[in-house]
Amino acid sequence: MELLFRLYNNDRKNNSTLLVCAAYCCFLLLVRAKITNSIYLFFLIWNLFLAAIPYALILYLKNYPVHQRNRIWTVVLLCGWLLFLPNSFYIITDLIHLEKSAEATKWFDLIIVSSFASVCFIMGILSLSEFENIAAGRLSLTKLRILIIIICFLCGMGIYLGRVQRYNSWDIIGNPIELLIDMATIVTSAKILAFAFNFGLFIYIFYQIRNYLFNTKF
Repeated sequence: MELLFRLYNNDRKNNSTLLVCAAYCCFLLLVRAKITNSIYLFFLIWNLFLAAIPYALILYLKNYPVHQRNRIWTVVLLCGWLLFLPNSFYIITDLIHLEKSAEATKWFDLIIVSSFASVCFIMGILSLSEFENIAAGRLSLTKLRILIIIICFLCGMGIYLGRVQRYNSWDIIGNPIELLIDMATIVTSAKILAFAFNFGLFIYIFYQIRNYLFNTKF
């Protein structure tokens, strides 16, 4: 718990904003539950938690320099970050659940899902930005840009595995053989690669928009 407070305080402005937004999302869910007497869409809280994992990992890597950790542990943390990063963007696809919403709550459900998706997506973009800052001192600008593009594409593949194939991040440990087989199928399917490319491009464009706005003085 002490570690979480340290990570929170090291970037209090962004973390406070994210925390307030997450609380707002949960408040909307509670309002919906009160109105409808249903906990439908409560799975969004779990998805929010999964999206927070890579953000927390990259904050740890940022605030605790490499010389304070051994290299193996650093590699493990980076692999964990990359493994969970697609969860930050995956929640966009939860908009598909709106087709099951009742007519009376459809627009409210749209606001709820969009709110959760926005918070998770922002955490994913911030995670990428922090990763770029960490790697900037170790890679050339060209290599770093290529690496960011590859990571965005891998996130697109992760979204496909999660939404279409119904895998989750834990399956890399619990069901690795079947996961690897399906991943081999992905790289041989033009349709699936197009899916991954489109989502990866979507993530990359918003990442570049964030960088442009952040680096532009108004």
